[in-house]
Amino acid sequence: MDFGFDSLMPPLVAICLAIATQRVVLPLALGVFCGAVMLAPHDSILLSPLLYFRYTMQDSIMSTSHLQALLFSLLLGAMVGVLEIGGGMRSLIGGLAKTIRSRRGAQTLVATSGLAVFFDDYANTLLVGGTMRSTADRYGMSRSKLAYLVDSTAAPVAGLSIISTWAATEISYMSDGLMAAGITDRAAGFELFIRSIPYRFYPLLALVMVFIIARTGRDFGPMRSAEQEAMDRHLDGGGSAENGSGDDEAVSSLPRYLWLAAIIPVLLCIAVVGVVLMITGYLSLGPQNAGLPTWKYLGLVFSNGDSYRALIAGGAIGWAATSLMHLGMGGCRPVDLFWGTYRGAKQMMPAMVILWFAWALSALTEPDRLNTSGYLAAVLSNGLDVRLLPAIVFVIAGLTAFSTGTSWGTMGILTPLSVSLAITMDPSGGPGGAICLATCGSVLAGAIFGDHCSPISDTTVLSSRASGCDHVRHVRTQMPYAIIVAAVCIAVGCVPAALGVSPWISLLAGSVVLVAIVRWVGKEPVLHEENESPG
Repeated sequence: MDFGFDSLMPPLVAICLAIATQRVVLPLALGVFCGAVMLAPHDSILLSPLLYFRYTMQDSIMSTSHLQALLFSLLLGAMVGVLEIGGGMRSLIGGLAKTIRSRRGAQTLVATSGLAVFFDDYANTLLVGGTMRSTADRYGMSRSKLAYLVDSTAAPVAGLSIISTWAATEISYMSDGLMAAGITDRAAGFELFIRSIPYRFYPLLALVMVFIIARTGRDFGPMRSAEQEAMDRHLDGGGSAENGSGDDEAVSSLPRYLWLAAIIPVLLCIAVVGVVLMITGYLSLGPQNAGLPTWKYLGLVFSNGDSYRALIAGGAIGWAATSLMHLGMGGCRPVDLFWGTYRGAKQMMPAMVILWFAWALSALTEPDRLNTSGYLAAVLSNGLDVRLLPAIVFVIAGLTAFSTGTSWGTMGILTPLSVSLAITMDPSGGPGGAICLATCGSVLAGAIFGDHCSPISDTTVLSSRASGCDHVRHVRTQMPYAIIVAAVCIAVGCVPAALGVSPWISLLAGSVVLVAIVRWVGKEPVLHEENESPG
């Protein structure tokens, strides 16, 4: 049956209601129910849609790969919970903070710490923001700047990392999109995830912007005013509005070498993922491709590895190592370990519910059901240049995330549809073509951009709270930076990449443009007393 325009109704219902209600789960559920009404047999007006809804929800969570994605999310959430309650990461960041000697050095440390906590955006925000407040006060850094540095590294680095609470979710969404386009290879989702990383221009250039701002000490717009106020208050001996000395005391009371409990388990987790990928990839390929050049053979092995099994093994080993090291080094008691594991896993539950409903919605749009991407491709191919698709998807994802306040919900709605649409509109390029890779990267990039600008985003709220910054002020000072990075991404990233320009050239060009903008527009706060030495 050809549904035509009606095939758009379930995703449109989900998007419009999410924007109107600023919620995600209920709109997704209503979108799934809308699809169930359209697809269910019409022998019973109410009972058939309800049964079809139940069948769709049950079928979406019983998939092996979906269950594996949920299990990995729980394991990594538990690991993050132990790291938070055990104090290993606080010990590491607090110890590094003692080596700082200048204001620029303090800003660079905040940004670098954000890169180090790459496995979860919530943990990144809470650990770095909470630990660095006293360092910010000591060097006259405004809480607005601290919140910006924290917020603009948290989601980008977690979204880009292979070992993070985002990874399995992103791979799952991409796999659903590939399946909707008729590609059922189990390894294809992981390969698309890896190959799309250079095309995620906003998170990559947002990180570049963070380090440009940190190292030059230059700011513009509302952020410059906030920095000048903080510097004046610092030189007058007033410090920040909130004293951070308690942070120093909390860190100094931790066991001396507890920082090892943050580094070793994370490295072990990464190593296990790599080893399992190699083993499963080799077993999948067999020895028949061993005659290929080493680098090409290794790439083939990794791309054919069982990514979900590798992530679960890494998550389990990482959680076990984190728990044992914190117990053995005196970071926490067994009861603290239990509560850290529980709270960390519980923190993942809202995201997992979103994931479940997004899977169900994606299943309804597949070719053997509503064929939403097929209809969109047929309509858009007549009036839309496919090379504009990545830029359009970026804008739509940004607006959706800004309106709903959730990057995860935005990705859940848009990723499967966008991936299948890109492949359908550009069949010659396929999942490895520039159009598909750039479109896939644009969904994540746009979702994070909208998240950074949204006053109702959970990570934005967490960043301002953890950094001790007024929430409205954080949004107002961060937004100009985010908008400039987004504009550069579209101009030198999305559009050129879709034309076949290497993403690495686009990233280099974007970095140069951002440096030029900061050098041209930005200014350092005026020091009324002695000048600060560069850090």
